[in-house]
Amino acid sequence: MIYFTDQEIDQWIMEDVPYVDLTTSFLRLENKPAKIQIATKESTVVCCTEEVMKIFNKLGIHTTLFTPSGEHLEKDVKFMEGEGLSGTLFAVSRTVENLLRYSSGIATRTRLLVERAREANNQVILVTSRKTIPNTRKIAIKAVKAGGAAIHRFGLSESILIYKDHYRMLGGLEHLNTRISERKDQSGGKPVAVVVDDIQEAFIMARAGVDTLQLNYAAPADAKKLKKELGRISPSTRLAVAGNITLKNVKEYAASGADILISSWPYFGETPEMSLQILPIYNY
Repeated sequence: MIYFTDQEIDQWIMEDVPYVDLTTSFLRLENKPAKIQIATKESTVVCCTEEVMKIFNKLGIHTTLFTPSGEHLEKDVKFMEGEGLSGTLFAVSRTVENLLRYSSGIATRTRLLVERAREANNQVILVTSRKTIPNTRKIAIKAVKAGGAAIHRFGLSESILIYKDHYRMLGGLEHLNTRISERKDQSGGKPVAVVVDDIQEAFIMARAGVDTLQLNYAAPADAKKLKKELGRISPSTRLAVAGNITLKNVKEYAASGADILISSWPYFGETPEMSLQILPIYNY
């Protein structure tokens, strides 16, 4: 479960309605019994429907149709419906639509990426990076999980990943080896991962006994070669590959034998089209 606080949901609502919905007020449409219907217009893995229901509950909108996050729906499937006063439905309609389309877009692209990778290697672990837009990470994390992938790093506080800039500050790889040995007991039992830019750097760190090597922006052939060599010199070291892994090439990277594929591709792309209608319950 990804938990969103009442404060977060209130902020989503108030961002679009800081004071009053002027159009609805102008037309005197605040208090008509009405219903909102939301449907897919293309194949979609839906996400954040639970948060939409929370929005509905806050404003006295009764949910009459609900589909949980992670469901893969075909075109023209109605998946959410609610009933309430027209003013509240108009007030939250765009917030609801934006939340559903943004999160469902990430979930759908994630599902596509996972399925394509598993065609070549059903053991590969597909994870997404922390290259999210500020203040949207929690939504993105929920969407990735709904799409069937895992999260590489939730943030800086829960994993150790050493970049080139880190070991440059230490004076190079040889000094990094020494520092890791000195500080290993301060890791709290967490695995130590090191980012490398080429196979030569990878060999140096593999011999040092790091837990995970992250190879950045390498060709699938290089990842395959490194994985084979790791099996010989350091079988316990896992290989993660990152850098421009997309739907077009994920199958090749999965076939390389890498243990983990890290991608940012699901975060950025077109949002799925949806139909959202607000309709009167009674004819006037």
